[in-house]
Amino acid sequence: MATTFERVQNVLTRKFSVPAENISPTSTLDSLGLDSLDLIEVLFEVEDEFNVRLPQDGGSGIKTATIQDVIDTIEKLRVEGGGVQASGG
Repeated sequence: MATTFERVQNVLTRKFSVPAENISPTSTLDSLGLDSLDLIEVLFEVEDEFNVRLPQDGGSGIKTATIQDVIDTIEKLRVEGGGVQASGG
């Protein structure tokens, strides 16, 4: 079974043509050559891959997020139950 890092790496290589050797836990999404639109698409692709809902902060934090930051967020959300907030009512 693939690790979270391998799955994120696969999304970036498959959907965004980022060479796998360029992707490390300390790489920022910005340093991988992704533009603003790509960054939003990365969020959607990662959400689909892991069936989680990533917090949106207007996109400013995603540019400087490292791959490890993304992995940590995914794993935290998975432990908490997917990160999808149900509204009470």
